[in-house]
Amino acid sequence: MILDFMSLTFLSLAHFNIYFSFIFLLVSGIYLIGKGLIFRDVMSLIDLAFGIYILLVAFFHISTFIYYLALIWFIYKLVSTVVSLS
Repeated sequence: MILDFMSLTFLSLAHFNIYFSFIFLLVSGIYLIGKGLIFRDVMSLIDLAFGIYILLVAFFHISTFIYYLALIWFIYKLVSTVVSLS
């Protein structure tokens, strides 16, 4: 979950045009794509789609409403993880 949170942080920084290293987005996108390809369940496939979006943001500097979908998705995952731990 920490890596997912870091991916969301880097995506948020890119979305709001705050300068940071390109490599963080690249690693985040590859991580989410790899997770989606390895586990192949529904949640991981959604992560795969957001990993592809992160790579598009990294290489082409796009900024769309998909960011807000990713934000909702990662917050949902965070909340569901915290609730399941308690």
